[in-house]
Amino acid sequence: MSSEPAFPPEEYSASFQALTRLCADKGLLSRPKGIETSDRCDGLSDYPTLLRFLIARKNDPNDAVNQLQQSIDFRDERDILHLYEVIDTEDFEQARQFYPHWTGRRNKQGLPICYFDISKLDKGALNSWEESRKSAGWSLSKCETGGSPKPDMLQMASVFHDSLVRFVLPLCAMMTDRSNSSTPISSSIYLVDASGLGLKQGWNLKTFAQEISWLLSTCYPETILKVFVCNAPSYFATVWKYLKKWVDPNTAEKIEVLGSHEVSDALKEHIDDANIPKSFGGTLILITDHFPRWTKVFAIFCEAANKKLEAMAVGSLGGLKRNDVIATIDLGEVECF
Repeated sequence: MSSEPAFPPEEYSASFQALTRLCADKGLLSRPKGIETSDRCDGLSDYPTLLRFLIARKNDPNDAVNQLQQSIDFRDERDILHLYEVIDTEDFEQARQFYPHWTGRRNKQGLPICYFDISKLDKGALNSWEESRKSAGWSLSKCETGGSPKPDMLQMASVFHDSLVRFVLPLCAMMTDRSNSSTPISSSIYLVDASGLGLKQGWNLKTFAQEISWLLSTCYPETILKVFVCNAPSYFATVWKYLKKWVDPNTAEKIEVLGSHEVSDALKEHIDDANIPKSFGGTLILITDHFPRWTKVFAIFCEAANKKLEAMAVGSLGGLKRNDVIATIDLGEVECF
């Protein structure tokens, strides 16, 4: 029986210790303001998150702590942690249409598989994104004084990606049906359907690609292991050559563009047939509007009695804040309701 790999990996051990010391000195390991004492700090200040920032900054603890501070400052300035708990579920659903979202399936390593149809970024969607950039966004202070402007798209993008690092990745890490089950899960696989990409649409993606690339590389580094752009049209190389200038180089290196004749073989190296959509050569019937219920919620994990964890749905529904228990975790077993 093989032993579990060390955490952090040996090549990061010394620099990781240096990073934790720096974070402790700056108070960055403390519970973030506004996080309840029972709430876990998954995706915020836990060790897998620190390691992601260290890897992103090429094993340099000083650079890593500076980037972590920048991420924390962005969350504070834009009230992201509070917004995550009060955002209207309809706004969250709108945000889901812009980004790869979890299918409820995992790859052979146990990483969540996220899917996105790039045709969703049509003229109307991109116009909505542009229009939101002109707004003041949402702030806690305005909400408390009676005003309640809708979040802008960058705020919603951050809330959406918080759902990945605070709920989806920790949930997948708790699954024991994978090799090296004690190793944290801190990244995901993206499957992007590019078959519906129009040539003009590609040129219009510049601002969107630039801002989302900034957000991912700054606040959510190393949450993507691989991006498979599937069923890419023949002119995609031309579009990608243009867009690549606006994408973080580290993210760009993880993108593999696949023509329709290449998709099936490439994906089967990483994913079982049952978890590959039929349009990509697998057997999964993927009806995006009918993903499993738990893939559409955004939640936090809370410490409960008897060494159990509870996943609490957050956000607001019909103006009322949610506090529904959607899953109970006990000894590695997940019970979904």
